[in-house]
Amino acid sequence: MSFRQLAFNNVFRNKRTYAAYFLSSAFSVMIFFVYSIIAYHPDMKGGLIHQVAVTAMNSAQWIVYVFSFFFILYSVSAFLKTRQHEFGVLIIQGMSHRQLNRLIFLENLLIGFASILAGVGAGLLFAKLGLLVGGNMMDVQLPYYIAPRAVILTVVSFSILFIVISLMTQFMVNKSKVIQLLQGTNKPKKEPKASIWLSLLSALLLGGGYTLAATATAATIGMLMIPVIMMTIIGTYFLFSQLSVFIINLLKRNDHFFLRRTNIITISDLAYRMKDNARMFFMVCIVSTVAFCAVGTLASFGVMDKEMELNMPFPISYSALDENPEALKQLQSIEAQFKEKNISYTKTLTPFLVDQSKQSGSAVRIVSESEFNKIAQLLKMDTLELQGEEAKLLPDNIAQSQYLDNANKTITLEKSGVTVSAHGRSDGPVFTQGMMYNGIVVSDEMYAKIASQADAWTLSGFQMEDWEDTKDIGSDVDKALMEAREAYYSNRDKAKEPQFDFSSLAGSNAEMKQMYSIMLFSALLVGAVFFIAAGSFLYFRLYTDLEQDKEHYRAIGKIGLKDTELSRIATSQLLLLFFVPIVVAIIHSIFAFTALQSLMNLSIAGQTFKVLAGFTVAQILYFLLIRWRYMSHLRQAVR
Repeated sequence: MSFRQLAFNNVFRNKRTYAAYFLSSAFSVMIFFVYSIIAYHPDMKGGLIHQVAVTAMNSAQWIVYVFSFFFILYSVSAFLKTRQHEFGVLIIQGMSHRQLNRLIFLENLLIGFASILAGVGAGLLFAKLGLLVGGNMMDVQLPYYIAPRAVILTVVSFSILFIVISLMTQFMVNKSKVIQLLQGTNKPKKEPKASIWLSLLSALLLGGGYTLAATATAATIGMLMIPVIMMTIIGTYFLFSQLSVFIINLLKRNDHFFLRRTNIITISDLAYRMKDNARMFFMVCIVSTVAFCAVGTLASFGVMDKEMELNMPFPISYSALDENPEALKQLQSIEAQFKEKNISYTKTLTPFLVDQSKQSGSAVRIVSESEFNKIAQLLKMDTLELQGEEAKLLPDNIAQSQYLDNANKTITLEKSGVTVSAHGRSDGPVFTQGMMYNGIVVSDEMYAKIASQADAWTLSGFQMEDWEDTKDIGSDVDKALMEAREAYYSNRDKAKEPQFDFSSLAGSNAEMKQMYSIMLFSALLVGAVFFIAAGSFLYFRLYTDLEQDKEHYRAIGKIGLKDTELSRIATSQLLLLFFVPIVVAIIHSIFAFTALQSLMNLSIAGQTFKVLAGFTVAQILYFLLIRWRYMSHLRQAVR
């Protein structure tokens, strides 16, 4: 038998153990490949949305790549530890450490290149689906096309990854004495013990992290993020390695509970399992938390469309300087497009003034009290009563409203020389976001004083029932606005600032949904890679202990263990193995989403619940599948 045949036979013989590792690696390759196919598609060139999509795909594929490196490295290290007995037998038969290193190198290369072939093959098979889903999300047609660059990048990148990891395996092989290798993982285990101080530290770190996350505000979340993450990571590690064992030992002291039915077997074995699997539980928990938070955070942005509706009470808004010769023509174009699409609408005109603040030098938009009250009554909001120099700040959006409640601002207008004192804000927003940015409401008397010197503008607000049908209305005006702004910002000394403004709720909403869909599509696939990797850790741990579990239950079966009792004990231990890290990850994620809520103006509970429920259902299905296979092996051993 040649060396290559020996390596192949070793991999084939351990196929059950390597199955999850191989499938997870192949899945990572496939996702990387699908990202590359979309990123290098010829129809993804040009346009802001396409640029964002390509950037998202490239970022996601390299996140998958870096994660795959550490996942494969950890998995290989764990595999090698379980094969110490096998290595000891090979050395007794005359194999040198150099030859052993070469054998392991070849085995890993074999699995690696098989994963690349399987991943690229699956990617070619599902590329049409990926292009269809990705294209629909980005609102662009992506015909089936496989860029050669995508294939080359995937094969070369993962070939380098597997070669580097295969070379690193020589540093992972235990150079201990043969007797220690032969004993492998079957060495007698000491009774699991836990430090009360480290257990207490775990509880304090997690409790403190959760408290900080739950009490975070928009102003403090950035400052608290890193400390909370570090506290959670450290606390989670000690939760599984110390606190869990400490709690189990306390349960063993409760004779009423410990000696009841089969608890003596379940609890006794559980302490060893928690101690042995602490690192694996920690890895699964953290990886799952990252997956939940990544997908959940982007899913929570789904509330932004509702917030956008509140920020834009007039689905179509157009404002222009009264002296602008193009204003009438552009307004007529907008209204003609309404008639072409048979969309009925109501039009509301609001005159306002534009001046400059001496304090900040920025433009100030000024609305009279009477004009504001007309709009407020139309939108069923609170009206104002102002006297003298009194003014109110106009909130531009919902997020700004909370910051302006107690704001006090004195503004001296440059052209008119009038000084107004703004205390607090008006109700709102009553105007479309951006159209009245840095705006104030003044009394009618004050408005009349300012009007003689300031620039006079008029805002036209259009309301209709089916605003979703107005996506293309005003697109010519919007294009002219973009060109005017680009000309102004590229040459401010010579070009004039645009003398008109335009906003479309349907257009802005469609663009935002495209951005959101692109990011969610990227996050879903990355989250799937992370989640499947977490499942791979669990599968590997379970099947590496399978032979020991068979001996364990075979011995217990000889003293009269019934099939129902076997099923109850094994199912209890499997439930803990599969769901303890997932439940902890869900708790971590809930507090992370609680902190995220402080940045949102609308509730994200519905979106985050759907994400966590989806991952939980997937984990339950995975558990049922693995339990069925695991129990069939145990029953065969006991019989």
